[in-house]
Amino acid sequence: MSNFVDIHHHLIYGVDDGPRKMEDMQKMILHAANQGVTDIVCTSHATPGGKPFPADRYIAHMEEARQWIAEQGIDMRLYNGCEVLYTDSSARLLKEGHFPSLADTWNVLVEFTPDTDFKRLCDAARSIGNAGFNVIFAHVERYQALRNFNHVKELREEYGVYMQMNASTVIAKKGFFFDRWVRHMLDEGFIDCVATDAHNVSSRPCSMRMCYEMLKERYGRDVALEMCGGFQRNLLGLWLDGTEA
Repeated sequence: MSNFVDIHHHLIYGVDDGPRKMEDMQKMILHAANQGVTDIVCTSHATPGGKPFPADRYIAHMEEARQWIAEQGIDMRLYNGCEVLYTDSSARLLKEGHFPSLADTWNVLVEFTPDTDFKRLCDAARSIGNAGFNVIFAHVERYQALRNFNHVKELREEYGVYMQMNASTVIAKKGFFFDRWVRHMLDEGFIDCVATDAHNVSSRPCSMRMCYEMLKERYGRDVALEMCGGFQRNLLGLWLDGTEA
């Protein structure tokens, strides 16, 4: 199976804690292609109000990646984006265009520190939503406040937050209570999509194909396809050939 869409992938080299060199980025591209990923949103880290986002370097290295993909004849498309650490400046700076949204749409991938309290999560959803964006919480398994399923429901129902889980979390076993929480989040449909949060090809690789197979076994082919690509394509308005819907 292929045509997977990865909306959380630290592919661009020399920008954050992802690949350091062009060669490292090329290895990640080949690995993602072997995993059946055809579309990647390149979500380098961004901290509004903190360290300036290196936009010129990001764009230049993105073009290098696109050119290499074309030269190699790889069926893959890359899109702008970033993983925004929520700060008090996030909503304003996103609206002013200081940081790239996901595939240049009104969708934003937002992360927090693991100990962020529930009120802060709501504040983020409210402020970024009021700025006109759809909010996707990155790797929701990391946030202690979301161990409470009522908090999850409120964020989804009252604030319209989408939930992204890392593929490695679906795959790995990390202990009885954590695994039970993961299973409940998936069983109840609280997870809208999976993404790889890939940083390299060793310790934090793209593992979309194995994740898809596990989801298919548990929930069926249609659910697995939706979580690994269908939801993402609809959200970002992408056809299978990479053109906009």
